[in-house]
Amino acid sequence: MLSFKYIFIIFFSIIFLILIFRLLFKRKFYYTSYYCENKEYDINEINMRHNILSALKKSNFKKIRVDKNKFTAISLPTMSSLSELIRVEINQVTDSKSVVRFTSRCFNPIQIFDWGKNRRNSNRFFINLNL
Repeated sequence: MLSFKYIFIIFFSIIFLILIFRLLFKRKFYYTSYYCENKEYDINEINMRHNILSALKKSNFKKIRVDKNKFTAISLPTMSSLSELIRVEINQVTDSKSVVRFTSRCFNPIQIFDWGKNRRNSNRFFINLNL
């Protein structure tokens, strides 16, 4: 039977290897849980930007950053997870149609299960988007 000392060493060795793997591949591969959803709206891109910004604020996401058609924010920590990284992108389909892509990913690089928090973030955002 393995002692606590060896289990401790194995556990932190795995975490260390995951972090090294992430650094080698420049964070392109994640072992975290994420949720992605796309919705199409009959509204132009300029008006959609304003609506997305207000929906992110109403959803109580923090550290909201805007870069042209991309928005990033961070959700508050809860018992389900430490925090999530929120990304929202707007793609103009036609002059009057836009597609909103919402992605919620666990902020902790080794959190595999999100316990439904990423989907709840998406639902809360789209309810507050309210179009």
